[in-house]
Amino acid sequence: SDLDVTAVDPSVTLVEHAKAHAKMDLKTQKIDYLGGYTVEQLAQENSKRYDFICLLEVLEHVTDAESMLNSVRSLLKNDGLLFVSTLNRTIKSKLVAIIGAEYVMGYLPPGTHDWNQFRSPQEVEELMARAGMKQIDVQGMVITKPPFGGQWHWKLDETDTDINWIGTYKLK
Repeated sequence: SDLDVTAVDPSVTLVEHAKAHAKMDLKTQKIDYLGGYTVEQLAQENSKRYDFICLLEVLEHVTDAESMLNSVRSLLKNDGLLFVSTLNRTIKSKLVAIIGAEYVMGYLPPGTHDWNQFRSPQEVEELMARAGMKQIDVQGMVITKPPFGGQWHWKLDETDTDINWIGTYKLK
């Protein structure tokens, strides 16, 4: 069965890259791409509700997380799930994600991340509670091998949320 997917990003350029990347996939999916569009705009202009919403590596880049999460909440079906992945604000994450990934290895342009925008699972749980959602699960996302040659090997680890982590949330 085909999935009905909506992809939203304030950046038109990133959405164009996503469209091009999707064309390389052999699976056929209906993806409605909305470039130059925010989650807040989607919530205001769209009466549709979603089974799943993914905010993957987004929270550390937004200036008003509360506004975004309130909008996301309004877009979830009553039994829907929200998945959030982000970077924890620890010394370890600063060393690996900023110094290592941006300055040493060059995986990301320098200045991509602001360590002060990183959030712990506990901080996000508090944000979610204010937005009317509750945490179901949190797992660390741990690299199992050095990412040489562009190969990234990840595993979930419930005991190590020091750098990257992913949480699952639902409506209260």
